Amino acid sequence: MKNLITFHDVVKEYGSKDSRQLAVNHIDFTIDEGEFVVILGQSGAGKSTVLNLIGGMDYATSGTITVNELELNKMNEKQLADYRANNIGFIFQFYNLLPTLTALENVAITKDIIKKALDPKSMLEAVGLEKHIHKFPSQLSGGEQQRVSIARALCKNPSLILGDEPTGALDSETGIVVLELLQKMCKENKKTVIIVTHNAAYGKCADKIIYMRNGFIREIRKNDNPLPVNECESQDSRLNDKGGL
Repeated sequence: MKNLITFHDVVKEYGSKDSRQLAVNHIDFTIDEGEFVVILGQSGAGKSTVLNLIGGMDYATSGTITVNELELNKMNEKQLADYRANNIGFIFQFYNLLPTLTALENVAITKDIIKKALDPKSMLEAVGLEKHIHKFPSQLSGGEQQRVSIARALCKNPSLILGDEPTGALDSETGIVVLELLQKMCKENKKTVIIVTHNAAYGKCADKIIYMRNGFIREIRKNDNPLPVNECESQDSRLNDKGGL
């Protein structure tokens, strides 16, 4: 498989010298095109910071981040904005839907931004919401709203789909449905999917698991036989004190 993402000796600091916070501490990893990757760690491990760096929402303090042969730390703000618009589909814990727009309209706004955007109605059908396209967010369940946000991300036709705790606001059963959809998008549509979570059970359904703690990568594991999501959820989902190891 083609290498898509490379982190080389990446550091991310926040604050001044007197109150410096080291969120990411000299980390290295690669992610291949078409991989389903889970970044695991407790709160404060640095996993969301890594996702923000991949998504071009923040600059690394030092080191090199390359995504699809683009060196992100050499881009200016406008170039990063174009990179995000054309390459990244974001899925957040809280769905970020516009309450005055229907499901179809929430997805269709992508076409105003991206020339290569796919058909919004087809994307909603792909996530099983063909009967709900004219409903407003307040008329949808949490899981349905999250599926609208996934359809919106897919509508951009991105090479990368990034999920920051995408099941964090959902009950267990609905979370399984959402993750099954992401796993399906990865396998059938050849998308690269990266999610961050504290749920260690989801590591068993990933092609690659990156374990983080206190800004460090503690271990990277490749999984040659990832399980279906519904089988992963049946496992123990609590991270232990060692960060799930």
